[in-house]
Amino acid sequence: MLTVAKLAILIKYQWNFQRFIEEAAASEKALMDVDWDEAGELLQDLRRYHHHLVSKEYAAKIHAILLAACADEATAQTLLGYASTL
Repeated sequence: MLTVAKLAILIKYQWNFQRFIEEAAASEKALMDVDWDEAGELLQDLRRYHHHLVSKEYAAKIHAILLAACADEATAQTLLGYASTL
């Protein structure tokens, strides 16, 4: 599950797995049990949502995926807010 701490790492390495592997500290690597592909797909869906490129039905699906992927409401809101800046 995504947490605010894990989101901070994803953002730090610009969602780039190769960069993360090459540059991350051992403590960051130990924390990241995240499926980078799934997280990236969710971010792309949130970007589409913020640009009004999805139907209402798909927006509801994205919201459900967001809530299921995040450990808590704070994480979901953080990811939603970050995606709105892209």
